[in-house]
Amino acid sequence: QVAILATLVAFSSGSTTFSDGEALRLTVNGSKLLDPAGSEIHLTGMNFVPSHWHEGDGADLVEHLPGANVVRLIGVYWGDTLDGVNNKDECMTDKPPHYFDDSCFTKLDEMITDATDAGLWVILTARGQVAAGQYYASDPMRDVFNNSTLASMMNAMWSHVAEHYAGWDNIAAYEILSEPRDKDATAEQVRDFYSGGCASTQATDPRTLCMVGPGSYYKLWLFDNEMVLPYSDNVIYTWDYFEPDKYVGGSSSLVYDYPQANVECKNLYDDCGPSTSAALDTAMCCPEGNSALMDFDKNKLRADFESWAIALRDAAKVPIFMNQWSVVHGVTADNGRFDYIEDVASLAAELGFGWAWFPWRGSGDEWSFGSQELAILFSNGTMGYDQAAIAAMAPYMGQGSSNHERGASRSRRNQGPAAESSYRAEA
Repeated sequence: QVAILATLVAFSSGSTTFSDGEALRLTVNGSKLLDPAGSEIHLTGMNFVPSHWHEGDGADLVEHLPGANVVRLIGVYWGDTLDGVNNKDECMTDKPPHYFDDSCFTKLDEMITDATDAGLWVILTARGQVAAGQYYASDPMRDVFNNSTLASMMNAMWSHVAEHYAGWDNIAAYEILSEPRDKDATAEQVRDFYSGGCASTQATDPRTLCMVGPGSYYKLWLFDNEMVLPYSDNVIYTWDYFEPDKYVGGSSSLVYDYPQANVECKNLYDDCGPSTSAALDTAMCCPEGNSALMDFDKNKLRADFESWAIALRDAAKVPIFMNQWSVVHGVTADNGRFDYIEDVASLAAELGFGWAWFPWRGSGDEWSFGSQELAILFSNGTMGYDQAAIAAMAPYMGQGSSNHERGASRSRRNQGPAAESSYRAEA
């Protein structure tokens, strides 16, 4: 532990100048991310998942969204297999010293190469439903926040994986464990686990950044100083933004329009607090009560980001990144889907933080109500693209995105998912 801590401290400075011949890496300068040339970079792109990945997806993404510069690759499945489920992508083993199935490198290598060959940066993300606390209520010793042995095994895995990719170009960050699910885990438990994980990656790949988030599913309103790791400036702090959940998920019996004034809070939020306690959920999302009226508009979105993400970034001087956001296709253009997308993307550019939409690609017979992908492989073998959504976010992506003029998505409110002009199929 002393050796790992010493390594973490030694490589905590993100402003190092790299010599020629080393793998291309990002660095940290206060709250800014810098590219290998030392220029500020805003990472904007897509989430890739192995189950929907196809060779050439990196080039396909760049073709349709030239401003994209990052892929969040949810590719390291470790402790992800739920009881009674056969997860063919599971990489966890009980074999020391790495507790990792090296055959997983085959697909990971292919996916990372596909992205980096297209000029994209890669955030390599670990997903572990069980390890993250899926069964916290019945058996908390199955998660890394309560079981120190399991946490040590995951740290060993990350040291091994980071060593494997230490010489690869364009690895932006290692995301230690996506979305802690143990709602009883304290901020200290989550922070201590992430500290060990980051120390483990930086022990074998000290030049690559680490990415961590707050407990309880990366909720934005848990962004505070308690989550900031000690001893390291080489960390990006991340959150999910699927809010308001009833709107972006289309889960309300009545999907409200965006923007709209005087909406009852309970009709926008279902479960956005970190607790199962209805009272606490209400306090987090509806501080004036479930029936209180609120304006659902860009100012509301701005307040969300400024109250937590921007506040932490500016106070702690750390870089931040929104790792997932989306709106389901069931929320139509008439409901303001593309206006919402443009407003989130434009706010991110204005406020200076990066993001990754979830996900890039899906598959099926049609754009289903609950699907979120921007590219779809139809059952007949053709590809379709959500052109209106792509147009809404494209002007605000990549380097210098804050200088783009606002797009024209306000005119797209009549182009719902059923409108052929919003979607394009390609052979």
